[in-house]
Amino acid sequence: MRVAYFDCFSGISGDMVIGALLESGVDFDQLKTELEKLPLTEYEIK
Repeated sequence: MRVAYFDCFSGISGDMVIGALLESGVDFDQLKTELEKLPLTEYEIK
């Protein structure tokens, strides 16, 4: 198992997290599937 640790001492925006995950090799479709499990509304990823 791989572990990623974010040391965001001054914060990080959502688009920066998504960009970092995708650049590190996370599958886009798998990311969308996992995000759909969260109780969030009114967002779009494309």
